[in-house]
Amino acid sequence: MRLNIRTLFLVLSTFIIICTVSLWSNCSNQTFDTFSKNIKSNYESLVQNIKPIDCLINGNSVHVDCLIKNSTVYIPFSFLKNYFEVYGKIIETDDNKKKFHWSHSYSKIYHQNGKYDSRGVFTNFQNYKVEERDRVKCVSASEGVPVSTQWNPHGYYYPTQIAQFGLSHYSKNLTLPSPKRKILENGQLNPLWNVPETSKIQIAFNAQVNSNVIDFFSTDKPISLKIDSKEEFFLSFDVALSLSTRSSIVVTIKDMKEQNEVWNLHYICSRTFIFAKGHNIYHGMHCSREFGWKKLTRNVLIDLQKGLHMLKKTTTKIFRSKYKLCDFKLYGVGFLDNLTLSSSDHISQFYAAAHWFNKHQDKESGGWINPVTRKISPVIKSLKPGWLSAMGQGQAISLLSRAFHHSGGNEVYLNTARTALKPFKIPSKNGGVLSKFMNLHPWYDEYPTVPPIFILNGFMYSLIGLYDLFSLAPNGSEVSQEAYALWRQGMTSLKNLLPLFDMGSRSAYDLRHVTLDIAPNIARWDYHATHINQLLLLATLDNATVIQTTAKRWIGYMNGARASHN
Repeated sequence: MRLNIRTLFLVLSTFIIICTVSLWSNCSNQTFDTFSKNIKSNYESLVQNIKPIDCLINGNSVHVDCLIKNSTVYIPFSFLKNYFEVYGKIIETDDNKKKFHWSHSYSKIYHQNGKYDSRGVFTNFQNYKVEERDRVKCVSASEGVPVSTQWNPHGYYYPTQIAQFGLSHYSKNLTLPSPKRKILENGQLNPLWNVPETSKIQIAFNAQVNSNVIDFFSTDKPISLKIDSKEEFFLSFDVALSLSTRSSIVVTIKDMKEQNEVWNLHYICSRTFIFAKGHNIYHGMHCSREFGWKKLTRNVLIDLQKGLHMLKKTTTKIFRSKYKLCDFKLYGVGFLDNLTLSSSDHISQFYAAAHWFNKHQDKESGGWINPVTRKISPVIKSLKPGWLSAMGQGQAISLLSRAFHHSGGNEVYLNTARTALKPFKIPSKNGGVLSKFMNLHPWYDEYPTVPPIFILNGFMYSLIGLYDLFSLAPNGSEVSQEAYALWRQGMTSLKNLLPLFDMGSRSAYDLRHVTLDIAPNIARWDYHATHINQLLLLATLDNATVIQTTAKRWIGYMNGARASHN
């Protein structure tokens, strides 16, 4: 009898399957039994003698569900986190093990590598992203500096924030790679402009800038230039628009992750900082009736982010990989020059801040006013709009001193910085920033309250500003000597009063517990870290023991150390 090949194959396959199932069933039963026994044993050893217990914190005021094993009580970290203001998270190590990381602060300490150099980065500001903060409404299209909503939701220019913006970009310019740049238009009429039949674009000589520029006229349809960039999102250009012509610049951005959603950024003549409707975000700039030139340097992703925030679509950081910069469009009548696409433009943003301080300084007082009410404490009279800040003055001086250095000695910046020294000599009660602790030790007030509260971080920032001016002004000049005298005076006060800020486990934000006879205002951990970083910097300029030992002790507080008790 002949066997059919298919029949033979079927018999063999069935035999193999039966054997495999039999073996698997036998092994799996043994394995499962062994596994179950191990799990049961481990679990029983783990939970053996563990029982729930009520934890009563400070009597019966707070009840927490805890566990007890033998004589050890386990308290939930969710309670400890808030009770002791500590931080913790589960992390995975390189060998795929999980560990619990406990810390008193996530703030970073920056140890100095040598003597502080006023020409270099400003403290650790290369890490700051001022314009991304939620309390920044937008970067003004008129001034190129941030508009704050910190104490007024309508938006205003806050000198301290503007100085931090400029100093951060100066520091980034020193520490980050040089940007990629591409010139799109420089008065030679790029042939890639798309010009509708009813519109016109041409090269014209402009007497205001003494060079050839682009003269444009468009009707309903814009003149446009395709960019299509997924890497570079900075646009810089000089533009002259007229208030009477309703002209504008429009930049289109595509969200490639959201069904190719397109957003239009409009740069228009308006005194409104920013508004948004639908897929259109409007950034206003001041225009005159005539065609006055303005230089705009725009991070279009930040401009988009602030518009989305107004539309309540997002408050988080924008991921550049999602977007593409598509087109640059011209509407109405105007002039254009120096259109550049780049990956960053930190130095232009730095000079925008320096220009703002030159333009808006009150030459009589030497200050930059804060145009908002500031309430410090229920027991102190609120500061009315118009107050000055030693911190704002000091950081502006740091910025202007660097602008003087970087520009090769432009004395406009130096003169503005020198004028800014005036409030350091005028008592806070008379419109300046100077107070005296116990009528003995001069202090420069971040908030010029009456009575003063002696805020530490703002005072030390003002000292750094005074040192920057002394260091970068011409050697032996009057302005250098004036700044040095104010700096030495402040450093003497710092060394005398620094021990009063030590609370034994953290630093105090100010001395209101001394001057107002109320509870201490303990510094948050990020402010405590700022105090340490400032002391470490100042210790490179003055090697006084009290500065060095205080910084070392306060670093210990961040690692759980406490002052000894009796």
